[in-house]
Amino acid sequence: MQGKKHKECKAYQAWITVIFVIFAVFTAIVVYDADPQVPLVFGCLAAGLTGYHLGYSWEEILDGMIHGITESLEAILILLMIGMLVGSWIAAGTVPTLIAFGLHIVTARTFLPAAMVICLLTAFAIGSWGAIGTMGLALMGIGISIKIPLPLTAGAVISGAYMGEVISPLSDATNLAAAIAGADVFRVVKKTAPAAIAAGLISLVFYTAAGLHYGNNGAEAVSGSIASMLESLHGTFRITPLTLLPLILILLCILAKIPAIPSMLFGAIAGMAEAFLLQGYDPGEVLSFACSGYVCRSGNELMDTLFTAGGMEAMLKPVSMILIAMAFGGIMKATKQMDALVSPIVSHIHTAGSITALTVVTCVFMNTILPDQYLAIAVPGQMYSEEFKKHSLSTSETGAVLLGGGAVTSPLIPWNTCGMYCMAILQVRPAEYAPYAVYGILLPIVVILSVFLFPVNKGNRLKKNS
Repeated sequence: MQGKKHKECKAYQAWITVIFVIFAVFTAIVVYDADPQVPLVFGCLAAGLTGYHLGYSWEEILDGMIHGITESLEAILILLMIGMLVGSWIAAGTVPTLIAFGLHIVTARTFLPAAMVICLLTAFAIGSWGAIGTMGLALMGIGISIKIPLPLTAGAVISGAYMGEVISPLSDATNLAAAIAGADVFRVVKKTAPAAIAAGLISLVFYTAAGLHYGNNGAEAVSGSIASMLESLHGTFRITPLTLLPLILILLCILAKIPAIPSMLFGAIAGMAEAFLLQGYDPGEVLSFACSGYVCRSGNELMDTLFTAGGMEAMLKPVSMILIAMAFGGIMKATKQMDALVSPIVSHIHTAGSITALTVVTCVFMNTILPDQYLAIAVPGQMYSEEFKKHSLSTSETGAVLLGGGAVTSPLIPWNTCGMYCMAILQVRPAEYAPYAVYGILLPIVVILSVFLFPVNKGNRLKKNS
């Protein structure tokens, strides 16, 4: 303490910090359409000033920030590897081949479930926003041509995109949840999978039933649109099952329990090799794709938008968000402001199911008041980290809970960054598509129910990353 006594942090003092952050971030995002990083830096300042008022020295506040950031360094390295991987996988034809295979299953009757699956595959590789802004937009056009209600098509697109995000070890949301929980990203995906797949299957049943109702018209329109997309894909990339080898390598690494960073690096190297051997790019181009991202110049606007992505440079924005969010959480923990916030809330929590339900509800609440997916994952994860340990939830289970509450509910909130993005791209208001984006509604419920139906063994304290 360096000779200085700390005052006890009162709940109202911690709430002053939190309310300031909420006001700053909400105003920046909703009123000025700005990114939340700088307002969150101001939040770090507010947390630091409150800590200083409580008697903490600058060195102690700095140590808290550094400790918080240190916990996220593995996730940051993984995100950089993902940037390399996505850029090289597009150049290799891996991502185009996945999408081509998905397009082959589309008919008028299967359009809605196929739309969900195609967006799932696309989001698995390039993230939910990339999937919605490319394949999602194209599918909306097909939906219009076969007279399917726009909110229903938008719901299928969003459900698929966000399912792909939470089951992909390549997504920034999954890696953020893993970093906050202190877990290996592959283990988080493994823990997320049962609930994610259950909610996904129910969603597919819903879209299949809806598709049967609307699928009697427009078969020619679907066939023509898909044929045009496939022609563009085959004209730009060499589409062959061989391009899926980098994906198969990643899956083998997961089965072999190889850590995330070397697994991602192996996948990226395999993609770079195939970009050189199969697609004919020279080594300098391949290295540029891994660093700066692939730039598609097919002449087809949709194709160029879809496949201009990836590269380590594309990861710098989510990396900055993670660094600042973790620094804020580190200050809040080091100055005991987090304890003052959480203690009154968790005083009546006695089971793993209860803390899971509380976390999911808090994630949804944070998506509403701190309207950004990253913060809806990061803040509850930092708030309840000690409670997860007390109730024997492993770090990977913690990450899965954060994803189930924070990631998939974000597009359902009209003023959330994800909700505003989906509305801008798909031209459907969240209030209209939310009832049909059934995956975002189902997954939080399934996550909560799964903990009550399959309770954690309290006699076995689980180790980190278990």
